[in-house]
Amino acid sequence: MGKVVVYTTTMGVLRKTYAACAQVKRILRTLLIKYEERDVFMSIEYQQEVRERTGNERVIVPQVFIDGQHIGDAETIERLNESGELRRILKPFKSIDVCSTCQVCGGYRMLPCQICKGSKKSVHRNHFTAEFVALKCMNCDEVGLVKCTSCSA
Repeated sequence: MGKVVVYTTTMGVLRKTYAACAQVKRILRTLLIKYEERDVFMSIEYQQEVRERTGNERVIVPQVFIDGQHIGDAETIERLNESGELRRILKPFKSIDVCSTCQVCGGYRMLPCQICKGSKKSVHRNHFTAEFVALKCMNCDEVGLVKCTSCSA
């Protein structure tokens, strides 16, 4: 079975966008839908992904994908929800354990990197000098986070 992916933002400065993202997540939670949230504010990789998947150079969120197929933005999701069509489309993704919060990450689905502790620097010693050199950590993303293995797997 596939999955539901929702591209959102946690950046509250753009209130209209933030409110639209919150509304889409609220609709999905109300329908007890298990979904993967990808925050474009926290990841350049997710920004690029949503550009490629929507075919739009601008990053416009929220965007919902079901089994890799683009369903639409907040307006589309609200319209489908009001007509009852969204419930039918998402029926295979309904899950009772949606209401529970991950005990490892608290529901954020991201954790500070265990290797660099979120600093984005990996301290290694090269074999040519006695000095330690700070290198970019290859385990985490651009803000020092890694996906929670308990709930994002």
